[in-house]
Amino acid sequence: LALDRRPPVSDVRTRMRLLLQFKGKTTEVHADSADTVIAAAHDALALPSDEWRLKIVAKGKQLQPGASLPALAEGAKLMVMASSITAVERGLTSRSDPTVRGFAAEDEAASRRAADTAGGADEVSVWCTSQDAEHKFCRFEPCTWQSFGTRPSSTTPHAFEARKLLLRLATDPAVVGIMRERRYRVGTLAEMDPIDDRLAEKMEGGGKRLLGYNTNHGMSIHVRLRTMDLRGFEAYPSLVDTLLHELAHNEVGPHNDLFWHLFAQLKADYLRHHARLAQSGALFSGASPLQLAGVAEQVSDVRAAVLGTVARDRMAPLPPAQEALLDGYFSLTERRGGNAVGGAERQGDSGEGASHASARALAAERAEARRLQQEQQQQQQQHGERDGGGRDHL
Repeated sequence: LALDRRPPVSDVRTRMRLLLQFKGKTTEVHADSADTVIAAAHDALALPSDEWRLKIVAKGKQLQPGASLPALAEGAKLMVMASSITAVERGLTSRSDPTVRGFAAEDEAASRRAADTAGGADEVSVWCTSQDAEHKFCRFEPCTWQSFGTRPSSTTPHAFEARKLLLRLATDPAVVGIMRERRYRVGTLAEMDPIDDRLAEKMEGGGKRLLGYNTNHGMSIHVRLRTMDLRGFEAYPSLVDTLLHELAHNEVGPHNDLFWHLFAQLKADYLRHHARLAQSGALFSGASPLQLAGVAEQVSDVRAAVLGTVARDRMAPLPPAQEALLDGYFSLTERRGGNAVGGAERQGDSGEGASHASARALAAERAEARRLQQEQQQQQQQHGERDGGGRDHL
């Protein structure tokens, strides 16, 4: 009885020619199993098995000792990686480098940076006050030396000092009162890059300086803190005026009459709030609020200070209609058995009630502004009709 004797599969693949790729060089070996491939690699590459550990990859999978070869074509390429057994054992037994942070340390450092950016409860400014829990500046972002190309030095304040100044602006009692009364909330209060060419281009040729900008009605407010020569910071009262200007953009985008009237309101509220604090005898870090804010001269005549600030900011005097609206705001927010609206709470009233009163006053002023604008438009139309009639008559 004739038997069909076929050689086993391993015999069919005996002495298969394979190409080992190691350190950019190709070495030819012959093998029929994973064990013979590994042994041939040690011999062909001169890597003794008692000193080197090899990892051989075929078709994306590592060859395991004792396993059969996958279906490979004649002349298939295998990738070889070698590790010194001594180096591996040294790495497993040695202590970690204290100068290299692990993943847990990286997470902790990231959390700490996030807390520093948001402003922790332990961070206190010269005012020794805190922001409102809801209506506040959520994060602070100073410029680093990478932003404007000058390393911190004795003539260029460090980013730490810029952050302190941002915190001082945010915790200014009058600013805190305005944020609460107007229900403002700003995502980021940041230092504007003093030599940002992209922003400076907007002001080229007009003789103006870009002092700040508001993004998306309060998503972020950037204020220019440093002087043109980067040797110091701008005067604190000027920074406050810039901040109030940008806060007004939370409600009104364009620089129209409504915007300038709102800016005048914020400036008036700021000065009167500090005046009330000074009258009450309050001290901050042992100093008067008027001294810390630098507004002692402005508080002596609030109306003139507001008109001068707005005229300087818009580079033109206020029209009589705007002055009338400002006088109306002053009369609406005078003391009525307590503090004025826009500053501290009235005696016996909650902050919410004061806020509603301020909102009503603002609505009334806006209605008055619209009425005056409509009257001006009607007068212009009447003048146009009279001029047109004369031409027709001629």
